[in-house]
Amino acid sequence: MTGSELPTDPTVLTHAPTFAPAPAPTSGPPVWALWLLIMSLFSLVVAVSAGLVESLAGAGLPEVLRSGGTGFLAAAGLCFGTLQAARELRKRR
Repeated sequence: MTGSELPTDPTVLTHAPTFAPAPAPTSGPPVWALWLLIMSLFSLVVAVSAGLVESLAGAGLPEVLRSGGTGFLAAAGLCFGTLQAARELRKRR
C-alpha cells in the first residue's frame, strides 16, 4: 500500500487503541489543606525557635529575623519535599 491509498477493508484499524493507565488517587482539597496547615505551623515553630535562640545569643533584630526566616524556609522545604516523595512512592504501588 502506498502513502496515498486508503484502506478499503472495514476491519482495518485506522488508529491504534489507546490504553491509558488509571489515574492515581489523589487526596482531595480538605486533606491537602490540612497538610498545608500542619506544615505551616511546624515551620512557624521552627522559625520562632531559631529566632529565639539567636535572640538569647545577643543578636540584633536583623540577625534574628534572618535566622527565623531561614528556619521557616528550610522546614517548609523539607516538609514539601517529604510530602512529594511520599506521593511518588505511593504511585509506584
